[in-house]
Amino acid sequence: MTANTLSSPPDSLVVEQHRRFWRPTKPRLVLLAESHVYTSEDELRRTVEAEKVLDQTPKDLPRGFVRFVYCLGYGENDLLDKCIKSNRGTPSFWKIFYSCINPITPNPSFAPVLKTTTELLKDRIGNKLCLLRQMKDQDIWLVDASIIALYRSGQPKPPYALYRRVLQTSWEEHVRIVLQEAQPDGILCIGLGVATVLQSQLKKLGIPCGAVPQPNAHLPREEHSCIFKTYRRVAEEPARVLEITTKWSRDLFP
Repeated sequence: MTANTLSSPPDSLVVEQHRRFWRPTKPRLVLLAESHVYTSEDELRRTVEAEKVLDQTPKDLPRGFVRFVYCLGYGENDLLDKCIKSNRGTPSFWKIFYSCINPITPNPSFAPVLKTTTELLKDRIGNKLCLLRQMKDQDIWLVDASIIALYRSGQPKPPYALYRRVLQTSWEEHVRIVLQEAQPDGILCIGLGVATVLQSQLKKLGIPCGAVPQPNAHLPREEHSCIFKTYRRVAEEPARVLEITTKWSRDLFP
C-alpha cells in the first residue's frame, strides 16, 4: 500500500460481489462496519452450494466463498464444496441484521439464525436468506470502511496507526464514492473506532450519522440489549440516527 492508493486483493473482489448482490436499489440506512475477515487464496477456491439444501436459493447468488457475513457459506461448512478450518462465521453480525428487522425483547435469543438454537441446516439457511431479503427490501445495506481485510482469524488486531491509515485511504479511494452514490437517509457506524477515524469525512457528506459500540465490546448484557434495540429504532427512522444514538454519538458528531 502506498500513501495514496490501496490495491484490492482477491478476497476484496469477492466481498464486493456479495455486497453488491444485496444492495438495495435506494438504500435508506447504511451500516458502516470495519472490514471483512481475511480469506486465503486456498479458501477462495471453495464454492458456496446453498442450492444443495435450499431450493429457493437465488440462481444468481454469488458462489465464491469469502469470510464476510453476506456470504452464506461463512460459518456454514455444509454449504461448501470442501470444508475449511475455523469457519465459525460471524454470529454477532447476524444478530445485528436480525435486530434491524425484528422487535427485540429484553433477552433476545436470535434463535432463527444461530446454530445453537436452529440446528437443522435447511431451516437455518432459509431463515438467513429470508433475513437478507428483508434487509434488502427494507433498504438496509452493509458497507465496510476498509476495502481490505483488517483481521485474520485468530490473530491480533493491526496497530492503530495502520488501522487509521487504511480506513482513511479506503475512504478516499472507494468508500466515500459508494456513500455519495447511495445517498442514504442515515449512516450508522458499527464501532466507535470507525466513527472516530472517519468523523470529519462523514460530516462532509451532509448525511445524518451515528455510532454504536462494536458487538464484541466488553459491555454488560443490558447495554448490548440496548444496542440491539437501537438498531431496530434506527432502521425504522434512519434520518434520526444521531438523535437515537446520542448516548454514544454525541461527542463524535456534535
